Amino acid sequence: MAVKPSEDNDIPVVTRSKKYRFMIFCIKLLSICFIILAFYALYLDAKVTAKFEGQRWQVPVQVFGKVETYQIGDNIDLSHLKQSLQLTGYRQVTKVNRAGQFALSKKRAIIYRRAFDFGSGVSDAEILTIDVNSNQVTELYVDNQKSDYIQLEPILIDRLVPENKEDRILVPLQSVPEKLLDTLLLVEDRDFYFHAGVSPLGILRALYQNLRAGRTVQGGSTLTQQLVKNMYLTRSKTIWRKVNEAIMALLLEYRYSKDQLLEAYINEVYLGQHYANGIYGFGLAAEFYFGKSIAQLSDEQMATLIGVIKGPSYYDPWRYAERTKKRRDLVLRLMFEQDSLSKAEFIAAVESPLSVRKSRRFKQAKNKYPAYLQLVKRELTGILSADEQESGIRVFTTFSIYSQQLLEQTISEQLNKFAQEKNELLQAAMLVTEIETGEIKALVGGKKSGYAGFNRALNAKRPIGSLIKPAIYLAALERYQQFQLGSLLADEAITFTADNGEIWRPKNYDGKYRGKVMLIDALVQSLNIPTVNLGMALGLENVADAVHLLGYPDDIVLRPSMLLGSLNMSPYQINQFYLPIANQGQHIQGHVIDKIISAQGETLWQFTPEVSAYFSTQASYLLDYALSKVTQEGTAKSLAWRLKGKKLAGKTGTTNEQRDSWFVGYDAKHLVTTWLGHDDNKPTQYTGSSGALVLFANFMKKYGIKNKEVVQPQGVVITKFEQLSGLPTAQKCPTNINFPAINDGIALQYSCSETVDKKIDKKKSWFEKLFGN
Repeated sequence: MAVKPSEDNDIPVVTRSKKYRFMIFCIKLLSICFIILAFYALYLDAKVTAKFEGQRWQVPVQVFGKVETYQIGDNIDLSHLKQSLQLTGYRQVTKVNRAGQFALSKKRAIIYRRAFDFGSGVSDAEILTIDVNSNQVTELYVDNQKSDYIQLEPILIDRLVPENKEDRILVPLQSVPEKLLDTLLLVEDRDFYFHAGVSPLGILRALYQNLRAGRTVQGGSTLTQQLVKNMYLTRSKTIWRKVNEAIMALLLEYRYSKDQLLEAYINEVYLGQHYANGIYGFGLAAEFYFGKSIAQLSDEQMATLIGVIKGPSYYDPWRYAERTKKRRDLVLRLMFEQDSLSKAEFIAAVESPLSVRKSRRFKQAKNKYPAYLQLVKRELTGILSADEQESGIRVFTTFSIYSQQLLEQTISEQLNKFAQEKNELLQAAMLVTEIETGEIKALVGGKKSGYAGFNRALNAKRPIGSLIKPAIYLAALERYQQFQLGSLLADEAITFTADNGEIWRPKNYDGKYRGKVMLIDALVQSLNIPTVNLGMALGLENVADAVHLLGYPDDIVLRPSMLLGSLNMSPYQINQFYLPIANQGQHIQGHVIDKIISAQGETLWQFTPEVSAYFSTQASYLLDYALSKVTQEGTAKSLAWRLKGKKLAGKTGTTNEQRDSWFVGYDAKHLVTTWLGHDDNKPTQYTGSSGALVLFANFMKKYGIKNKEVVQPQGVVITKFEQLSGLPTAQKCPTNINFPAINDGIALQYSCSETVDKKIDKKKSWFEKLFGN
């Protein structure tokens, strides 16, 4: 018999149908939410990767001085080393026991070098020993172990801040002290290498530690979440921001390695405020709080920085020193409990003061050497693009703080003396370059040290006067079958008429005519008329070629006045011009940048010397011989008593009405270029020998001179020249004089001159005048 379904049996059917539809609705809703979340996650992923894989920060360029390297056999002056160390912040003691100290005796230097990243990771602080005998390195030791070489860390000259004015020191992970990393993870995120971006266990552990301590000692956010908060999000405390933070943290963990994230955190974490500017990253914080690089931090200083992370304003050491010290000591205790510190180290660290800088005002080494930095920027622009320059690079230069300080001191002292002597306020520019390497070690662009205005060394293009003469004589000596040091040049009144009818009558500085003079005497005495005659005999085009070869960049109007230096050049250009002359005809590019290191420690660029033979060693030797005579008996002969017993070479330069006073001089190691004058081009009261030469002499006297000892090259022999004819001779004639000469195919005369049309102008000693030859 069929059973009729009751009304009660219908209710479950309807209920199940509603539940089914509701379940389908929920599934659809969840699917939509999942899709929305997926698209939102893709959006966040694009945002995360765009910044993390692009240029995350516009980071200042760190510009360092020269990395001084010493090898066995190198020359060294311990007095110079002492002054250099003191200028870079080292303290002289009787016995070294901590980084930043040094001790000296007559034959030994012991330096406790500070930790530094030379480009391949941090080199720990080390005790360096240099044994010296007769100003030469005989033995080297690193931590009492013999070594072939040692390196001293360079001075930080400046940080070139980009246009956004955000200061930051980018630190690669390998340059961070291991103890700092371990302590950071211990305090902020001990499970960093085990979680996926968000750590529930970390939140519970932080809660427990905070309850146990009765105050906040640990945070629940992972380092990755903190990185997201600093790099991508605002500081608003909302649920939606926390959701974004968690999602982006998971995405970062999925996309990038733990080391990449840790390095980004080290450089991004907010650690303080310098007036309107934030202090981001441990690199800048180390400089801001302690005036040190991150590699040089002590245990207690590391603990202070890590403690400050919790609240940079709350733990401001200048405002709340006691509060900050308690926080630091808590971090030190955690380090001790985890065996990062021994008991002795812990006690010493806890008992130490905060040791932060005296003033909050953050004074870097900015604008101390603006003239030199202008040249660094100029070279850097030619090597890297603007974007590449803002990627955290470190630039190692050839800058010597000792050379720079001495140069600035010389200019200041001597210009003050000139002002007292003749009541004349002059400007000056000087450069010091190492001849063999082309390294520009110091540069001054004006009389005021640290002035960032007009740079006369680079930008003041002035007539060079007689400084052009060595180029003319070098071009002549290359044509040795036609010209030798003993060749005769006419010294008589001459007149040139230009196409427009303009007349030019060159004169010697003293207004005298000598009839005929030997080529070497014309250069040594800087005689104008013989030089013009020599240049015209060579041909103006040939002279212009020699001037261009030495580095003159502009077109030259071929007219006789160019032979007396009517060309305009800056002191920097003159310095480059004379480098091949001082280097025996070998050209090497003068430069200030030695190496560029990326934020990751990779070498992006390094100066590679390319030596080219611009002139023959024989002709260069003869010119050098003549320029050495200039400093002994020529226009620069005052150096014979100013720098008594020293062997140098050089050339004076004086322009019309003494508007410019020049001197370029060099010893065996350094080339020094000096200019003196007025910015408005008014005449001065000084010639090259009475003005610029005095600055050169005073600088070299303090700097130290390495006597020139040029080896006579093959193909050059001492040859007799007859003064009456200017010809090389094999005969013993009454008027013979000996000069070095290129003997390849040289034609010797075998008779002496019997008649004299005009006597050779020869300066005789009082003994010769009294008793004859």
